[in-house]
Amino acid sequence: MFAPHHGRDSGKIPNSWLEKLDPQIIVIGEAPSRHLNYYTGYEKITQNRAWDITFDAVDNKVHMYASNPQYGTRFDEFDNEYQNAHDGYLGSITVETEYTLDG
Repeated sequence: MFAPHHGRDSGKIPNSWLEKLDPQIIVIGEAPSRHLNYYTGYEKITQNRAWDITFDAVDNKVHMYASNPQYGTRFDEFDNEYQNAHDGYLGSITVETEYTLDG
């Protein structure tokens, strides 16, 4: 999930919505740190530290990479099968679908 209003506290998603959405990752944008809401209790990527973020969707997986080689967040609890596809590997998540498309 991408946090609205670049992750600023003024645009925080209500906790009741977060409970229903149950995001695996929250991406927080490039607002000044003093204005950000860091969504305590959720895994997150902060763009102002990660710099450019790449999401590589392959089948039902999304592999995440950060362009900042010093970015310290790493999601070891997620699948880690595409570590060498790009530099700055953070981890991979599985995307579950609850519907099918009939052709």
